[in-house]
Amino acid sequence: MEDFKMKLSKALNLLAATATVAFTINANAAAPQKDIRFVGETQFAGFCKAIVNDDVRVLRSSLSRNVGRIGASQREVLRMVTSEEGLTCNGSSLIEFSVERDANAVHEYLTSRS
Repeated sequence: MEDFKMKLSKALNLLAATATVAFTINANAAAPQKDIRFVGETQFAGFCKAIVNDDVRVLRSSLSRNVGRIGASQREVLRMVTSEEGLTCNGSSLIEFSVERDANAVHEYLTSRS
């Protein structure tokens, strides 16, 4: 029993150390209900959620929340998250993911300002 507790404790510590958190983002009510699972740094989930919902307002909110953390201005944050080494959603860059998800409004915002 002690061995099981030790293994469980190590597993929980490893999980906490990697900071990998999964949660479900529901698409907006107007669209067909689709569950989206986000795995990774939850502080950046808003970028993927904005694309899934094709919501420029959520994208702009995510940009403003990351000023000072990623870049000095919203424009700089946008450049950083859309760069080659930037954020990915489902293994694709934000711009590629917006095309894959037919998120036309977000795609337009990303490409016109980055």
